[in-house]
Amino acid sequence: SRCRPRPSATIVVVRDGAAGIEILLSRRADGTDYTSGAWVFPGGIVDPRDRDAHGACYGIDDAEASARLGLEVGGLDFFVAAIRESFEESGLLFGRALGDSDDALDGEATDRLAPWRGALHRREHGIAEMCVREGIRIDAGALVYLSHWLTPLGRAKRYDTRFFIAAAPRSQVALFDGTEMVEQLWIAPADALARSK
Repeated sequence: SRCRPRPSATIVVVRDGAAGIEILLSRRADGTDYTSGAWVFPGGIVDPRDRDAHGACYGIDDAEASARLGLEVGGLDFFVAAIRESFEESGLLFGRALGDSDDALDGEATDRLAPWRGALHRREHGIAEMCVREGIRIDAGALVYLSHWLTPLGRAKRYDTRFFIAAAPRSQVALFDGTEMVEQLWIAPADALARSK
């Protein structure tokens, strides 16, 4: 039906700040929908092509991911979607370069991959294609499953959202995309809650 919740994934990215843990929040562009101007975590709809990236994942397979999410199959789709959305919206990519060193991606690598952000957002390419063409593996094992939320009844758009939490990749710098997200900040959780009152 029109109000059937759409599968989606969100990731709470955290880092050590000067005064303790900080979370990454981005402000949505105005004029999109009821979330216009809202401060949010990176996230969005699960793309059917996210499943194509299972073979590029490491750290967890679909059987384990599905068990953690209480699903029969397809749990890894949500992990991939969360990682893809993090990259699209904030430029942070949980992954490693293929090769002898199998190094975690650094800021230089994500700068080189930046043109993929818009292509993924516009659904011109899937993340599996990026992984194959750029020699990347997705670090699905970096994400910890946090919770499961459904948008309340009565909304024009409803989401069946899986929330994850992960430490920000080292040596990468978050940068909002300027399309979906127009501002970004690292903030202490208590301060973020205080701003919402």
